[in-house]
Amino acid sequence: MPGPKLSSSILASLTAVALLASCAPSPEGERRSAASSALSVRDRITACEQDPRVIAGLVTREICAGAEIFFRETFEGNGRTCGSCHPVENNFTIDIPFIDALLDSNPLDPLFIFEQDPELTELETFELKTNALIRENVDGFEDLDRKYVMRGVQHTLSLATTIAPDPANGTADVPLQRTGWSGDGAPGDGSLRQFLTGGITRHFPRDLGREPGVAFRLPTEQELDLVLAYQMSLGRTNELDLTKINLTDPEANEGRLAFLDPQRGRCNVCHSNAGANHMDTGRNRNLDTGTRTAPGTNDRFGVFDGGFGGKGKAEPDIDVLEGFDDGTFTGFTGYGDGTFNVPPIIEAVDTPPFFHSNAFGPDIEGAVHYYTMIFFRDSPAGKELERRFGSPIAFPDSDIIKIGRFLRVLNAAFNLDLAKQRLEAAQVLALRFHDTRDDVQRRLMELAEVEIDDALQVLAIPGAPLHPTASDRLHLAKAEIAAGLGATRWSQRLGRIASAISRVQNARDQFGANITYRLGRGNLMY
Repeated sequence: MPGPKLSSSILASLTAVALLASCAPSPEGERRSAASSALSVRDRITACEQDPRVIAGLVTREICAGAEIFFRETFEGNGRTCGSCHPVENNFTIDIPFIDALLDSNPLDPLFIFEQDPELTELETFELKTNALIRENVDGFEDLDRKYVMRGVQHTLSLATTIAPDPANGTADVPLQRTGWSGDGAPGDGSLRQFLTGGITRHFPRDLGREPGVAFRLPTEQELDLVLAYQMSLGRTNELDLTKINLTDPEANEGRLAFLDPQRGRCNVCHSNAGANHMDTGRNRNLDTGTRTAPGTNDRFGVFDGGFGGKGKAEPDIDVLEGFDDGTFTGFTGYGDGTFNVPPIIEAVDTPPFFHSNAFGPDIEGAVHYYTMIFFRDSPAGKELERRFGSPIAFPDSDIIKIGRFLRVLNAAFNLDLAKQRLEAAQVLALRFHDTRDDVQRRLMELAEVEIDDALQVLAIPGAPLHPTASDRLHLAKAEIAAGLGATRWSQRLGRIASAISRVQNARDQFGANITYRLGRGNLMY
């Protein structure tokens, strides 16, 4: 079959875009060099105007350019990009398996710059490699040796649904939006837009003096706008209605009922519809759930992570262990008020470990079990639920398993919707552009397979697997993708993509009814 008629100008532009993308990482996850950040915003927008995804109407040029900045721009810093800690191929977070694989494939990756540059020895600690914790100066840079916390990397999926602050929260100085583990992760007005400025300052510097224009450059207003557009288009853009969902796995559906039941899980109060918002307001709330008791800084000073509100404080101002020790006051041990931001849990199962300190996991059932422990039961959030419903939270171990199965189905459905979205985009591009810029088609297919692999892992519960028939169909989908990637012509690739889409949908249909996600266009960028 003859290919589509493309003008010479579009062909030339597409060729230029292909050359521009030649510094992109390989499927094995190699990172881009600092040289790629020499491109201006105008260069990136011009390239995106000729990106096949933009030409086909799959992605706007603004989302495309925002992704280019997110994954490629180093801001004249130490070589890191936003994608260093938020890689698309690992659910926009890092964990020990990812770090171990990166150490094997590229031990000089800028993620490990603290081991390579003597100016940056204190940029991170050994816990980056042992527990995937990064060193965060969310409360300021005035005491680098003492005033910092160690936190896991939050994924950036579905931010459009999670960051509106709850006015009923009760915390002082509520930021414009809730970002980061403690809800105050962004400088300035506290918006997601300004989060980029904070991330560059904390994680990109060439030296720990962190002087803008010397250790890094600050983002322009246009860059802030473009990265915001990209981040707000990631993951899903809607909330579910758990009361209308019906799951075919009986235990998973019973887990859904336990999740909703105020006399059982009570999960829906703080994670309304398995998202990040409170059921009373539909907005995101900071809570003290007792996780503040997990060590969060270092063992030299015994300073714990005090959560929200530590900015501008010269000395620790909270006894983090208050209420969980013998009552003897031994001094203030953290900065903040002990509250942390509520994350969405639809995306949680395949982004372990859990909570701000990566202290719970590796399975979602371990995170659910936390809410039966004394740390939660005696926390301010636990006591609030007790006052609200007249009794302490209590549910049996059997409900832990059922709620875990329920959350696994929600997560696997999300994985498969992402896989299908990427495969359908590859299908559109193959039909329109045939073998021109087939690298984009192939990378979308590879990232679809990543999501299929995530779904398979989520469903593979030892001794009691979820939806084995669906898993069988997903293995067939993987085989179709592999054959498509090995195809030498677009028509062969197109047929394999179509078959893979069918297999994924057949697997997805096994889960139940009314698990309906609306997905952002940013999921098609990398």
